Amino acid sequence: MSDADHRLLTLKADLGATELEVIASRAPAEGEVVLALDRFSLTTNNITYAAYGDAIGYWKVFPTGRENDGLMPVWGFADVIASRVEGVDVGARVFGYFPMADTLLVRAEKVSRGGFADASPWRKAVPDIYNRYVLCAGDRHYEPELENAEAIFRPLFVTSYTAVDFLRNNDFFGARRIVVSSASSKTAYGAAWAMAGDDVELIALTSGRNRTFVEGLGAYAAVHAYDEIESLPTGVPTLYLDLAGDPGLRRRIHARFSDDLTYDCLVGSTLGDAFPEPDTDLVGPPPQFFFAATTLDRHRERGTLHAFYERFLADQKAFFRHVTNASNPWITIVEHQGLDAAARVVRALADHGGDPAEGAVVRLAR
Repeated sequence: MSDADHRLLTLKADLGATELEVIASRAPAEGEVVLALDRFSLTTNNITYAAYGDAIGYWKVFPTGRENDGLMPVWGFADVIASRVEGVDVGARVFGYFPMADTLLVRAEKVSRGGFADASPWRKAVPDIYNRYVLCAGDRHYEPELENAEAIFRPLFVTSYTAVDFLRNNDFFGARRIVVSSASSKTAYGAAWAMAGDDVELIALTSGRNRTFVEGLGAYAAVHAYDEIESLPTGVPTLYLDLAGDPGLRRRIHARFSDDLTYDCLVGSTLGDAFPEPDTDLVGPPPQFFFAATTLDRHRERGTLHAFYERFLADQKAFFRHVTNASNPWITIVEHQGLDAAARVVRALADHGGDPAEGAVVRLAR
């Protein structure tokens, strides 16, 4: 192990502003494991984590000791480089939730062939799904050649898939049309892919800059730019699947559909920069924040979690292959080298959402 590690801090007041910091590395004590991050994805989902960092607790997951700076969480693959835990061997590869840093020291518990959890007290700020580390050797769905796609889409597709599961279990709240904001986002078109067989019409909303990309996906019945909202057809029970999280856009949607709007499902915040405040002037149903972990907890309570995961994992792999199909890929995966490059990607995502036709993966050299 090196005597020093690097980590990329995010300024909470400006989510695109970062600072590379050098800190002393730590050897593991009894019951601890050191994970060296190898590759991770960066998407607008990470900006959502930061935007909701105080409201939901994401800033608490990886303490920095600094009031104004946080460690933006990312999903990716790491290798065990030191371990004092039986069943977690040096050299094992894992998938999970990390800070943008060279290494992460975790207190491993609930160790099984499939993985373990970080029992550090600050991890209690978020549901258990964020604290589990999957041992790739015990994951029958793991394929090394799909690591980049998995790093990008696995944390997003679980949100897409559980949101669709939630809406489907509620008969889409009586809606027969779903208006999807930030339709170019990976979570949005993951949900659209999952709803391909449902009897609902999917209407995409996107920026003029991303319209051609969204149309090329073929995942939506129609694609409209944000400046066309006031001309969208009405008269059909409509559900708003909100990936943008923008309060001004939300008010326009509610004003346009009014009594036709049956439900407002707030999933993400690609265009928002904070957790939404109550809007007493909003026409129609108030937004309801969707949390994937809550849906998984309900499956666990009903005893249906295993069946759900079997279905989800099979569909997830099919989705990975679909979006990276060499003959007609939905995105091109671009690898970036090092935390300095990660800083530039974060800045672009915070400023304008990045290029939807590209998926960013950051590799850390060791």
